Amino acid sequence: MKRYLLSIHRLVEDLEHERALEQIARAKKVSKGPEDDVAVSLYEGVVLAELSRGKEEADAAFQAALFLDPEAKLPMAVSPKLRTRFEAVRQKVLAELAARGERPMPLRTEAGEGAGAPVDGKSAAGTSDQVPPGGDGVLSERAVSPRERAWIPAAVGGALAAGGGVMWWLASREESKLDDPSPDIRSRDDARKVASRARSLQTVSVGLLVGGVVGLGVGTGMYLLGAPRAPLALTVGTDGTSAFVSGRWP
Repeated sequence: MKRYLLSIHRLVEDLEHERALEQIARAKKVSKGPEDDVAVSLYEGVVLAELSRGKEEADAAFQAALFLDPEAKLPMAVSPKLRTRFEAVRQKVLAELAARGERPMPLRTEAGEGAGAPVDGKSAAGTSDQVPPGGDGVLSERAVSPRERAWIPAAVGGALAAGGGVMWWLASREESKLDDPSPDIRSRDDARKVASRARSLQTVSVGLLVGGVVGLGVGTGMYLLGAPRAPLALTVGTDGTSAFVSGRWP
């Protein structure tokens, strides 16, 4: 079961929520007791909350875990919003148990800890169960990859290139005054001024176009080379009748 939980944890961190649900379904089939049921249900609640499939489904998964172990803890760092929601479900479970006259009795693992608690205060992937300050998402904040910021230089490059095109068009209009008779040119000095403006506009245009090409190139490079590299996470399991391999191959 530990391998299943590690695989689920990594899938959730990689935002592979649908695949995490598939792995959760497999883990339920090989559960060996209430402790396993608690851990799997907690992950299921987190994934359902992230998928926004409705408060009822996520809360039902949390309740399934908390009725087995009222002192269970979430297996990974989550946002303050989700943690508050989880604690509200815990209070509802405790109130229902009290109404039935039942005394909450937490499950105990071999190490003497709550079944849903991360080992040594850490989650299955070895990260501490702390919520980063200022997090608004359901899951813990993750580093922004260069690919997600590639649009910034690309947008700047596109704007520069567009500006360069406009400048080149204006320069072409000035040059056309030299080729065809124009009321703006009445002397050689007027012609020199028009030619000077055309050259200045061409210079600015070339500079903007070069800047645009550089910006677009940087954006393209960040997009192609900045993709996050997923860790190798393959697990081998069996349901008693067949063996299977699951996980991600980079």
